[in-house]
Amino acid sequence: MMGRKPIYTRVYNQLRYQILSGELAIGSPLPPERKLAEQLEVSRNTIVRAYTELEAEGLIFSRMGSGRFVEALTPAYASPRNHWHQRAYSTLASAPSHMAELLAVTDKYPDTINFAHGDGGKHTLESSGFSDYVKSSAEQLHSYYFTSVQGLPELREHLVDWMDMEQISSSEQIVITSGSQEGLFLITSLLARPGDLVVTEMPTYFGSLQLFQSLGMQIVPVPMDAEGMRIDVLEGILARCRPRMLYTVPTYHNPTGWTMSLSRRKQLLALSEKYELPIVEDDAYRHLHLEKEPPPSLKSLDQSGNVIYLNTFSKLLFPGLRVGWVAANRPFAQLLTRMKELSITTNTLGQLALAAFLREGALKPHLEVVRQQYREQAAIMAGHLDRFFPLGIRYEHPAGGFYFWVSLPEEIHARKLMNDCAKQGVSFTCGDMFLSREAEQPFIRLCFTHERSEQIDRGMRIIDDVLQTRKE
Repeated sequence: MMGRKPIYTRVYNQLRYQILSGELAIGSPLPPERKLAEQLEVSRNTIVRAYTELEAEGLIFSRMGSGRFVEALTPAYASPRNHWHQRAYSTLASAPSHMAELLAVTDKYPDTINFAHGDGGKHTLESSGFSDYVKSSAEQLHSYYFTSVQGLPELREHLVDWMDMEQISSSEQIVITSGSQEGLFLITSLLARPGDLVVTEMPTYFGSLQLFQSLGMQIVPVPMDAEGMRIDVLEGILARCRPRMLYTVPTYHNPTGWTMSLSRRKQLLALSEKYELPIVEDDAYRHLHLEKEPPPSLKSLDQSGNVIYLNTFSKLLFPGLRVGWVAANRPFAQLLTRMKELSITTNTLGQLALAAFLREGALKPHLEVVRQQYREQAAIMAGHLDRFFPLGIRYEHPAGGFYFWVSLPEEIHARKLMNDCAKQGVSFTCGDMFLSREAEQPFIRLCFTHERSEQIDRGMRIIDDVLQTRKE
């Protein structure tokens, strides 16, 4: 036995996490039983049992005379008849409901210290002065009626100026959406069909995973390191299969905080051109740097029109506004607008307030203020995490965005820690929420922007107490 668990369970969990995270790429061979047993210093029977469970779960497969291989794709939904009630539930029911769970935290624990929500918090809204623009816009009669399906023309014009990209020179290339999540839904619905392959880095934003799974897509995971998505692994995947699209958060990634290097951005764009692969760039955190500015966006480097740019005011201002935008070439923007007609339009009041906010040049000074706030809040959280080092906690200080991606010692189970802390009044997210399936893994995500500094200090002390208790 290793600890309290059978050895084969530990081997099984390790291999399972490597497969789901993309570290072991789809189609790659697994080591022979005897060789892996020697590497891990366990018996061959242990490896056989772990392989058997992985095969039963559909994560690996055997090929007679060739060995075992990674097969992390779930089978596409198929039915000989149109059993609509089964079809409607099959993909939605199988997708995790992390978004609902996350939003319900404050309903269940109204006084919780919230390190789970990824937003700027009430103090950020208060310092923005945005409510004055909402009040002023609400006095305009046309704020209560529909505006253009593609989005308020003035707001789109301001976004062209704000993005300042030569690739986006006209408001006709921009579609306003009800947050970036609707934008991603519209894009995915146009590019892919149930059963199609979608490539994404792993771990990744759980809202994208839930969307892809609910639409019946097959997710192809690509591992990451501190420079972002592993382009060498991606190239091997593209040589074997043809995904319909690639989704990435290259700047201040959610949940890891890592940023794709400039060299990898160029390599990714080169692969996109070679394989005619559309890239959906989720750039929600770009302007939230804590230190120096990040590398140029993929869209600003795009010479082929393959990059579809996605952003939102949920991170720049506040999430309940539900206004985001997609920027793409004109033909694709026109298709998105036709899709957008199905939900009619995005709220007019919010768009008018945002147009006024941008017209007055209020966004830039607002971001300067919040970046300073976030630097101070990140420093407080980092100070506590540094004191957790003797307990086996490890992390890298993010250069921007909202999150600390924290590695736990082997004996601390992430989900149990999350549940124990919730009972003590502190919420955060468990790392397996950012994988395509629940898996035993050693990470948690802590948001440092939602709570004020004093609450961060108090919440981190509670986490320390729980960790100390579990360690003992």
